[in-house]
Amino acid sequence: MPGAFLLKATPTNLSWSLIEMKNQKNPLLKGKPSNWMIWGVNQRFAWIIKQLENSEVFVYVTKSEATQGGLAIYGIAREILQLAEKYWPQGEKWTPFLLEIKAAAPGVIEHPEDPKQWKLIPKTTLEEKGIKILPGPQKLKPELSKILKEIME
Repeated sequence: MPGAFLLKATPTNLSWSLIEMKNQKNPLLKGKPSNWMIWGVNQRFAWIIKQLENSEVFVYVTKSEATQGGLAIYGIAREILQLAEKYWPQGEKWTPFLLEIKAAAPGVIEHPEDPKQWKLIPKTTLEEKGIKILPGPQKLKPELSKILKEIME
């Protein structure tokens, strides 16, 4: 049975993937629906990759100069990909996959190039609902996944 995961993102890397999704010029996105983007998991977390396909994925943006951080995207992980070279501006050794976006915080899809315009769901709102944001990727219990979906939809 597919699970649910909360993955972290820097604003820079998420913006990169969203712009690629919007432009649809990457060969890995050719023929895919317009709401699919390339996302990734650090290879250190191989345990997630084994469970990822068809799982629910929530993307949480980390705090930066551009944003206070917060929940940005809800989607479904589709196929695992292979990249021949570095894809994202920040970080190395990512295992990429296609993420079908089902819902996004206001501004995320509309302004992929400008994280300052993203109206992310703040950490405090998530904590009020019993969801702790921990370092690294998190496997979510079904009841927490359900709460996050309700917040995002």
